[in-house]
Amino acid sequence: MSRVIFDGVTKLYSGGGQAAPAVSDLNLEVHDEEFLVLVGPSGCGKSTAMRMVAGLEEITEGRIIIGDRVVNDLPPKDRNVAMVFQSYALYPHMSVRDNLAYPLKLRKVPKAEREQRVMEAARLLDIHDYLDRKPKALSGGQRQRVALGRAIVRNADLFLMDEPLSNLDAKLRVQTRAELIKLHDRVKTTTIYVTHDQTEAMTMGDRIAVMSLGLLQQLDTPQNLYDSPANKFVAGFIGSPSMNFLDVTLEGQEGGLYAVTPGFKMRVPEASGRGLDNYVGKTVTLGVRPEHLTERSRLNGQGEATIPVTVDVVELLGNEIFVYLTNRGTLLTARMDPDIKLERGQQIEVAAEPDKLHFFDPESDQAIR
Repeated sequence: MSRVIFDGVTKLYSGGGQAAPAVSDLNLEVHDEEFLVLVGPSGCGKSTAMRMVAGLEEITEGRIIIGDRVVNDLPPKDRNVAMVFQSYALYPHMSVRDNLAYPLKLRKVPKAEREQRVMEAARLLDIHDYLDRKPKALSGGQRQRVALGRAIVRNADLFLMDEPLSNLDAKLRVQTRAELIKLHDRVKTTTIYVTHDQTEAMTMGDRIAVMSLGLLQQLDTPQNLYDSPANKFVAGFIGSPSMNFLDVTLEGQEGGLYAVTPGFKMRVPEASGRGLDNYVGKTVTLGVRPEHLTERSRLNGQGEATIPVTVDVVELLGNEIFVYLTNRGTLLTARMDPDIKLERGQQIEVAAEPDKLHFFDPESDQAIR
């Protein structure tokens, strides 16, 4: 059993006479064999949270439980966790074989067993042909696999991965991402993976913990984070390009509900208007994802949620286009099919898919359900 529990975990750093929280009252459980991703912008506390699990940072308050043990006071070597770092952290003077075997040698594992576990990890990661090479003779992707192999040979209860793909180029990052997913499916070791890249998080995690300013914002499956963000931060962070936000006033007119700004008056479809009764006459934040905006005629008569806009820039990306739009100074981004022919300066109406609008309380930034 290698579940991990953060029980009211807080980490304070002192500086300038004040203690600044890097992580505040973190409560979450990583299930046995789960691949959990901690994601958020730089400085949100995700790496600090992981380093507290490893024992590389002291815990100010709360408990961390690995399996059935509270590990707050255990030294890193006694926690049976394996870390994979962004920098690979390979010994340049050692061969791949010796790099893989080194953590076992420190634990005085017999030589025959060391060799067996090294060969198993090398075959699993397809690096058995490189065992006699030094790290400098390997590509970035091969070095990363050696770093993973060094974690695998230890038979650890828990893998901790701190932005392990950030040093790879874009193509290799996609390939290695797929390899990591397949690797986890085979070895089934509980994994906490830290990244600032929401695409990595969405494609790799069984669940994702989104953090900001040391606080857990939402913990859910990738699809639920995308479909039902808990607040404005999660809505804007998950998805690329990020969600469009507009401040609108809700008005009840002609038996319906309308979102009104100086630039447009848009009917709120019934599918998106549930829960808004208490906000009639008030200002709220309307959110709509770029992929849920399109030229009005494309929605087959469902385009009651429409906004008049001017086309500013069209970016052709092959299988799609990003269209940057303005409505009386408000900037919007739409993600459309490339067969929609648009020109800069063109006046059009964009329509939102009726059930894809999001509304947020402007004071709390929480989603209005």
